[in-house]
Amino acid sequence: MLTRVERVLALKNIELFHDIPGEVLADIAALLIEENFEKGQYIINEGDLGKELFMIVKGEAEVVAGGRVVSVVREGGGFGEMYLIDSQPSDADVIASSDVLVLKMESDDFLEILKQREEVALGVIKVLTMLVRELRLKLAERAGNTNATEEK
Repeated sequence: MLTRVERVLALKNIELFHDIPGEVLADIAALLIEENFEKGQYIINEGDLGKELFMIVKGEAEVVAGGRVVSVVREGGGFGEMYLIDSQPSDADVIASSDVLVLKMESDDFLEILKQREEVALGVIKVLTMLVRELRLKLAERAGNTNATEEK
C-alpha cells in the first residue's frame, strides 16, 4: 500500500496533475483508492458507465475498441476522465497488458475537485485537448493513407 507521500509523488507524474501544487495533491491523494490488476484482466469493460478516473502508477494497459488496440496507457497516464464528465458508457475495453497498479478516484470526488480547484479543471482541459489533437492527427493520417491507396 502506498503512503500519502508516495501517492502525491505518483500524482505529480500524471499529466493531469503536473501543474498542481503539492498541498492540493495531498488533499487529492487522500481520496484515492489503490487497486491492482493482473495481466489480461479487464479494468474497464466496453459499455460500462464511467464512474472512476484511473491513473496508472505501475504497468501498462491497452485500450481496445472494435477488437483493435487503439492506444496504450503507461505509467503516468490516465483514463476515464471523459466518462466522468459526460456520464456516457465506455466505448472501449481497457485491459491490463502487464500487472498494473492504479490509483482511482470516484466521480463525485473528481467533480467536487473540479469545482473547487481551477488548476485541476485546467489540467483536465489540457489532457482532453491533447486527446482531440491526437485523434485529429490519426484521422488525417488515415485520410492520407486512404487517398494514397485510391490514387494507385
